[in-house]
Amino acid sequence: MELIVAIMFFSLAAAVCVRLFASAHIMADSTENLSYAIIWSQNLSETFVGNKGDLSAIAELYPNGYVTYDPADQSQRDGSIVLFFNEDWELTNDDLSEASYEAIMTTSTENASDVYSDVTDYNVTLEGKASVGVIAVLDLRGAEEVLSEIPEGDERVILKNNVDTYIGKEVG
Repeated sequence: MELIVAIMFFSLAAAVCVRLFASAHIMADSTENLSYAIIWSQNLSETFVGNKGDLSAIAELYPNGYVTYDPADQSQRDGSIVLFFNEDWELTNDDLSEASYEAIMTTSTENASDVYSDVTDYNVTLEGKASVGVIAVLDLRGAEEVLSEIPEGDERVILKNNVDTYIGKEVG
């Protein structure tokens, strides 16, 4: 009887250890994906600010990206760019069936006074325009389709952040 109790205790301990190792593996995979998502989000944010939100200039820096422009915008500043990554977080555009991750950046031009409305506390009036971007990095593994728009409240979103830059009066 004592031997059966010892075997049961050993089996229970082994099951707990296996579960801990499995949880650690899942957590490590999630952490690695978050790290890469942060890196690519930062890359896109810096590109956005460096080009003052001009989507056509950003698209030139990412030739592997898929770009769609807002048809109402003649300057081609507004729209979105989508980048696809393989399992190792390397940019890919050859075979989208190999895509495991996706980064979407949407850009729009808005009135600077609306974007920076919180600055009114300092008695400053901003005139002109500001470019506003939203960047999301998504996990496509197990998904049936790629997305061209940023989903709201989707568990596939690894990271989402907003970025903006003041353009001034140069954009009508």
